Amino acid sequence: MNSSENSTYKVQLLAQPRSYLKRVDRATQKRIATAIEAISANPVSGPNIKPLRGFTQKYRYRVGDIRIIYNVKIEERLIIIEVIGPRGDVYKK
Repeated sequence: MNSSENSTYKVQLLAQPRSYLKRVDRATQKRIATAIEAISANPVSGPNIKPLRGFTQKYRYRVGDIRIIYNVKIEERLIIIEVIGPRGDVYKK
C-alpha cells in the first residue's frame, strides 16, 4: 500500500446521487467522477469546496452549475455524498 492510498477517503453515494448520475450525459458523469476523486483526496479544502453554514462536517463542491453536497466523517475516513444536482435544486432539501 502506498502513501497516496492512505490519504484518500472512502466514498459512499446515497440513492439520490446514484439516480442523478444515471440520468445525466456521459460528459457530465465524467466531470462529476473527477470531482469525486478530488473530494476523496482532500474533502475539506480546495477552490471548489465550501463548508455549509449551520452544519458540522457538511460541504459542497461546485462543478459548474452542479453542486455535490457531502458529509465528511474524518475519524472513519468516509465521505457520504448526499445530493448531486443543479445549484437551484440541491439547497431545497
